[in-house]
Amino acid sequence: MVNLIRSANQPNLPFKFKSLVKAALSFFAVILLVTTTACSSGNSTAKVDPLTNSNNPAPGKVTELYKPIAPAEGGMNNYSDVDPRMDTSAAKAKAERLIDKTDKLQRDGTNPFKQLGKQLNQKGVPERIEDTAKQVNRSAQETADDVAKGTKRGYSNLKENTNNFTEDVKTSIENTKQKAVDRADDLQDTMRKNS
Repeated sequence: MVNLIRSANQPNLPFKFKSLVKAALSFFAVILLVTTTACSSGNSTAKVDPLTNSNNPAPGKVTELYKPIAPAEGGMNNYSDVDPRMDTSAAKAKAERLIDKTDKLQRDGTNPFKQLGKQLNQKGVPERIEDTAKQVNRSAQETADDVAKGTKRGYSNLKENTNNFTEDVKTSIENTKQKAVDRADDLQDTMRKNS
């Protein structure tokens, strides 16, 4: 009877039993894990030769899981260091054209008198003098026109500024007169109140 009373007072007995079972299973799982890990790799204490290691295959052995697209050229990871999307053929062609052009200019331009002769043969001296005179005359005419326009603009600005100044002075004088009259009226009013 005493046992029945104790069991009635302890309703958590199945709960404690479940906890005990879980703890025992966890303990056995840890023991199993430790023993399988310790016993599984028998070569873990043996000396590993880096040349025959399975992670370092022998030179020349194909270890790629896929067929590479780009050919091996050297550089980083046996491929080209240049981005294949970058097309440099146009830049190379332009560089070659510029080199050819400078070579040609050096061959032709070694004698300054030869260059001067080529230029003189293209146009005669009188024609060049006439062209230069026309250019000087044209630039002088343009400069005179610009000076005339600037003078007109300056004169109109000066006239407008003078008119504005005159009006500002008139307004200022009128304001000063009005302030003086107001001040005199205030003074008279003060004198009347005091007498």
